[in-house]
Amino acid sequence: MITIKQIQNFLVLAEVLHFARAAAQLGISQATLSCEIKKMEKNLDVQLFDRSDKWEIRLTCAGRTYYEYVKNIPADIFTARQEALKSARGERGSLAVAVSNVAYAYIDFGKVCQRMLLRYPEIKLKILDMPHGRDRFDCLKHGKADVAIFAGSSNVQLPEGFAVKNLLTLDMALAIPRKSRLAKISQLQIKDLKNIHFILPPPEEAPNLRRALDEVFMEHCQSLPVVSQEVIGIRGTLQFVAAGMGVGFLFMHKHNPLPDEVVLRKFPVKMERSLLAGCRENNNSPVVCNFLETVRQNIPAN
Repeated sequence: MITIKQIQNFLVLAEVLHFARAAAQLGISQATLSCEIKKMEKNLDVQLFDRSDKWEIRLTCAGRTYYEYVKNIPADIFTARQEALKSARGERGSLAVAVSNVAYAYIDFGKVCQRMLLRYPEIKLKILDMPHGRDRFDCLKHGKADVAIFAGSSNVQLPEGFAVKNLLTLDMALAIPRKSRLAKISQLQIKDLKNIHFILPPPEEAPNLRRALDEVFMEHCQSLPVVSQEVIGIRGTLQFVAAGMGVGFLFMHKHNPLPDEVVLRKFPVKMERSLLAGCRENNNSPVVCNFLETVRQNIPAN
């Protein structure tokens, strides 16, 4: 087996064609260099150097051929190490991120990607808009996305082998038409919401939210919430609320602008939800870690 060290010895000798000078350049004795070259020739079963003239050595035909094939190995090894270090630091690679509509209300993904690429220009980023919950989970399950970012409870059901990381805790708010009687009440009680028309996402898109709301209303109002419209996403919900078509449930952030026709009120019952990042369990990919850290740095402070 030829070692990298032996190849390096051979290359230096092939370039200076003098045992004493090559040995000095390598920092070894002339005898050691001569021994290592002989070991190489024995392993290769070819003579690399013509030593017939004790004052001047020359590469044999086999030696010249071998030199052409191995001369780039040290540089290739250095490059391989540098590229491996970049990968280990998450400075190169690719990342596909499935993003739900609600996540855009808290994260400026344009800025996140811009800062990622400024810091890690060799990363290839792909953002996948996923309005439907099942789509983003399917993307994770089938490997089309490395990370999914969405709002939900920490016990959300992900595909087997996946886990969630909490990016931001969200408080549930009610978006109320400004002309509604509810807008005049600063501290709402749950009883104030009985028989009010709500705008909610469909059950198949937000099963945990709809189930939690049903439980709250059954416990405090002995009835289910009245759903007049089913809408996906913050923008759509706000448009319907602004049109006076009902009250919407939102995970709102104070930095999000509201239409003039809408006011926010705190939901009277605590319902914790979070902005979550879903990915494979024990995912220690440095690219994923760098991306999520950049996301956290770009979530506005409360």
